[in-house]
Amino acid sequence: MSDLKLSVGALLVSGWMSFMSFGLVLAFGWQYFLQFYNDRVLYKTIVTTCLLLCLGDTIVSGLWCYRWSSTYFGDDSALLATPQEAIATLWFFPTATFLVQIWFASRIWMISMRKNVLLPALIALLASASWAIALWMFSKLIKHHSTLVDDSKLVFPVGYAWLGGDIVADMCIFGGLAYYTEIRSRKQRKHHILSPKSLWVVTCRMIECNVLPLLCQIVLVILFKTNVGSYYILSDMTIAKVYTFSLLVSLNARTPIVEAISHAAVTGQQRSDPITFTRSTINATAVQTRRTCCP
Repeated sequence: MSDLKLSVGALLVSGWMSFMSFGLVLAFGWQYFLQFYNDRVLYKTIVTTCLLLCLGDTIVSGLWCYRWSSTYFGDDSALLATPQEAIATLWFFPTATFLVQIWFASRIWMISMRKNVLLPALIALLASASWAIALWMFSKLIKHHSTLVDDSKLVFPVGYAWLGGDIVADMCIFGGLAYYTEIRSRKQRKHHILSPKSLWVVTCRMIECNVLPLLCQIVLVILFKTNVGSYYILSDMTIAKVYTFSLLVSLNARTPIVEAISHAAVTGQQRSDPITFTRSTINATAVQTRRTCCP
């Protein structure tokens, strides 16, 4: 009974979390398209692609849960074989991970005023290498397709490099965004104002800095290396949605900044009340725009 809870039970819990996380991502995706329907075509293409990947990942996860909990329930030979749905997930969530990491790398490059090239290049290199390893694992499992134990031995000596590359890339993204959006801007501020909303603001900033995917990758490694059965699937089934959620939070957070800059640039009117910006580099750009448009 305990083995059943650690296998089928873990899969069902992971499946429910997959559906819940996909619902959350859909809500934020809907908010993005409502607020930024005139956004860049590239950004909308990335968001649409990630949402479609999350949809495919959720459908595959649901099929996996259904077959293990009903069709194959009690059939030991079927449960020991590597599920086709598990192989399919190796295409969906690594591709979503790759797209989001590349987007964050370009964001670091832009907010550094295109001066920092090494860090975005390192992130892009690690993301590309991890994605290539995931595609190699995907092709190997399609051709081999044996038992879970045999297939794990086949791909996971190389699979550790895949996990390690993604974790290092996420650490670089978090460090770079935290530096440019928080640490450097705090040095330029003379006063730090504390408010009851400070904890919520810090939490939102952490999400914008890609902290959730980093934590999800670390949890995946911990669950995989500890004796908790198949609960490591929880990270596998939700990681595409976590990356897409982080992307959408970062895109949706641009609203007050974009409105303020566009108001100053388009109307050409001076405002009596000061505009507060949360990003040092964007602040400098906005002030320059206001001085140009409002002499």
